[in-house]
Amino acid sequence: MAMFQHPHLTRGVVMTPKGAFVIIRGFVSAPDEVGDSMGWRRVDDESPVASQAQLASVRSSAMRTEAMAPLNRQ
Repeated sequence: MAMFQHPHLTRGVVMTPKGAFVIIRGFVSAPDEVGDSMGWRRVDDESPVASQAQLASVRSSAMRTEAMAPLNRQ
């Protein structure tokens, strides 16, 4: 899986013939053949933009997990 930048979408889900992929802050994590066939610009794993997108993805999933956790009230 590689990180690609979608040309105009910043968030949502993009449907392709090979599956659906989530767009977070304009970036899509997809298999190489999907991103290349769609013409998306590949983002290096070393670039600061890609690392920020991956960090945002981890943060948002952690926030969703915390939001779903039951409250411990006494």
